[in-house]
Amino acid sequence: MKLLRYRPAVPNFGDDLNDLIWPELAPGLFDSDGGEGADAFVGIGTIIGLDPQGSESLHVFSSGTGYSDDRRWRGRKVEYHCVRGPLTARVLGLPNKTALTDGGILAPLITRFQEPNAFGGTGGTVVVPHFETIAFPGWAEAVGMAGFHLVDPRGTPDLVIGALKDASLVLTESLHGAILADAFGVPWRAFAVSRNFSRAKWADWTCSLDLRVDVTLVPPPDAMPLLRFGKPPEAFGSVFALNEELALGEFRGRIQTAAEVPFMKARVKQVLEAIPATRKFLGFSPERTARALADLAAADPCLSSFHRRDALRDEMLCRLQALEKRYEQAPVLTA
Repeated sequence: MKLLRYRPAVPNFGDDLNDLIWPELAPGLFDSDGGEGADAFVGIGTIIGLDPQGSESLHVFSSGTGYSDDRRWRGRKVEYHCVRGPLTARVLGLPNKTALTDGGILAPLITRFQEPNAFGGTGGTVVVPHFETIAFPGWAEAVGMAGFHLVDPRGTPDLVIGALKDASLVLTESLHGAILADAFGVPWRAFAVSRNFSRAKWADWTCSLDLRVDVTLVPPPDAMPLLRFGKPPEAFGSVFALNEELALGEFRGRIQTAAEVPFMKARVKQVLEAIPATRKFLGFSPERTARALADLAAADPCLSSFHRRDALRDEMLCRLQALEKRYEQAPVLTA
């Protein structure tokens, strides 16, 4: 079986978790060359409907929907062993029992992550922007001003998880920043800076853990994320709740496409993006972001129930082992 995962142009530790978790916990699934036409294992990420790359048989394990159309998989054999949450199950018309949680919950079972301070965690409060947000200016300066530690989600899973599991508090725009902090029992708070924040993905996961989560709007240190992705409808500093019913609508079209942006508006955005000095007049700065992060850190954090996490982890591991056993016992075809 081959591992089917999303490979973005820029590394993202959430996607890269696939290469660490599944081969260690189910080595019997991935002991072949996984070439063209091999059965595929679809793991962590919003990747239901991803290019099947020639595979006719797909095994979905903790994946979410929201970016690709699952009709792309028509004509193929697809087994949904578990999906990321109840929203994904509802959109796909799957039984309730199919909804478990994100596969990142298994990370504490990985040997390399069980050693204390194995990857140089700094402790204290850490901040994890989305892997696309951190590409814009000012984050290191803003987080430093707040007295916190910046974690780049484009780093390796070893470095990112090392920082998360040794932290006392995680402030995160990255969904997998929250997922991994929660998996290791570290309190966290969610924030958003632009429309690039997927309320649907977050609601899907938080509902899987029976969590009711509020997200705080934090102004970015530079206006670029807003110019690129759009400003959230709420004011900065305000809080919005993740709502399951509203999130379902987001699966039908989350971000306005470039083709739909009026010509003059697009031209203004191009000018502002090209000239950093013009963006300062929009009122965003590292100082403003630092104050918002400090306020966020003072709010009550989130953390799922230990018993809920433990039960989901055990059930996911049980389903994974059952699939592995099926493949280990499969008859070998000879010429």
